[in-house]
Amino acid sequence: MKKVPIDSKLAGQRNERLILSMLRRYDKLSQSQLCRLAGIGSSTASTIVARLREKGFVIETPGTSADRGPKPTLIELNPGCCYLFGVEINPSYLFIGLFNFTEKMIDKIHISLGPDHSVQHVLDLLSVNIPGLLSRTQIDPQKVLGIGVTLSGSVSSQGWVSLSSPLGWKNIPLKENLESFFDFPVFVYNNRVRLLAEFALNPELKSRNVLYLNVANGVGSTVYLNGVLISGASERYGEIGHIVVEAGGPVCGCGNKGCLEAFISGPALASQIHKDFMAGGADCFANAFKEKSTLPLPEEVLSQWSMFIKQKNTYAMALCDFVVNHFSKIAAMLINCYDPDTVILAGYISEQLYDSFEQNIRDRMKKEVYDSSLRNIEIRPAGAGKDALVKGIVNAILQELTDV
Repeated sequence: MKKVPIDSKLAGQRNERLILSMLRRYDKLSQSQLCRLAGIGSSTASTIVARLREKGFVIETPGTSADRGPKPTLIELNPGCCYLFGVEINPSYLFIGLFNFTEKMIDKIHISLGPDHSVQHVLDLLSVNIPGLLSRTQIDPQKVLGIGVTLSGSVSSQGWVSLSSPLGWKNIPLKENLESFFDFPVFVYNNRVRLLAEFALNPELKSRNVLYLNVANGVGSTVYLNGVLISGASERYGEIGHIVVEAGGPVCGCGNKGCLEAFISGPALASQIHKDFMAGGADCFANAFKEKSTLPLPEEVLSQWSMFIKQKNTYAMALCDFVVNHFSKIAAMLINCYDPDTVILAGYISEQLYDSFEQNIRDRMKKEVYDSSLRNIEIRPAGAGKDALVKGIVNAILQELTDV
C-alpha cells in the first residue's frame, strides 16, 4: 500500500481527521454512530469513510443486532495500514517499541547504553536498530507514519533539548539530528507523555485533576487540570527534581547544588549506597556490587530494596525514611498548589517505596496541606508499566496527526 501521510491537510478534509479521532476513541462505530458523534450528515460520512477505506485507513465488518432487518456495518481503524515507533532515551538504556495504527506494540528492543551517553552513540544505535526492527518484522518503511522520541529534561516542541541532566545533554537539536537518519517524520517529547499511557489504560482519569509524580532516574511531575495537560510558558513545567532542598548540597546534573534529584533519584541513591558499601556499610545491598567489574544500573542496585525494608534491615529502613521525608514534603507542596483529586506515583523508586510514599503523603497532608479535611484525594500507583513512555509517545503522535 502506498503510504498516505496524515498531516494537517489530510486530503484537505478536516472531517477525515475527525472520524479517525472518533474511531481511535471508540474503537468500532456504525455510520449512524459516527454521524451523531462527529456531528456530520449521512452523505458526508459515507463520502469520508469511502475515502478513508480507499486509502487503507479503515476497514468495515458486519455488526450484530437483535432487531430484524439489515445488520449495521461497523467501521474501525485498519491496524496494518501504517506503523509508528516510540523511543525512550534513558541514561541506562534505549527502549524502542514498534506499534501498529491501533497502538498495539508488535515488537520491541531494549538496548543497554553503557557508560557512553553521548548523542552520537544514541543516534548510531537508533540508526541501526530501527531499520533492524523493520527488517525483522518485514514491514515496508513506506508504511511508517513517524518516530516519536522522549527523554527527561527541557525539550521544546521543535525538538530542541536545552538540558537533560540525567543524560548530561545541553543544547542538542535532537529532532534535526534524527531527521538526518530517517525518511519519516520525527517527533520529540519530554516525559510528560507517560500520562497519556495512563489515560489510554484508564479513560476515566481524563475527567479528573491529576498530579503525576515520577521518581526514577530523574524526579519530575506532570499536572492535568480541567482537561488540560499543563506545559508552561517555556515547556519546562514540572521539574520538581530541581527544587533546591538543601543549599550547598551535592551538585546536580543541572549544575545547581542541593536539588531534590541529587538526593532521591535512582542514580543518586545507587551512588550513595555504593559509597556506603565501600566504607563497610549498606550490607543488605552487597550482592549488587560483589564480583562485578562495573557498577550495576541504579534500578538493579535498588531492585530488592522493598524486601530489605520488610526484613527490617536498619540501613534500608533509614534510607527509605530519608527519601520519603524529602519526597512527601514536596508532594504536599504540590497538592497545595494544584488541588488534585488524584495523585499517581510512578517510577522504579516509587514502586519500591509505594506504601511508605502513600502513607507519608497522607500524614503530611494532615499537617501541611491547607483545608486537608475537605479534600478527597485518591493516591494510586501508575498502571501503564515499564512501557508507559513509548505507549505515551505513540498516543501523542496519533493525537497530533488525527485530532482536530
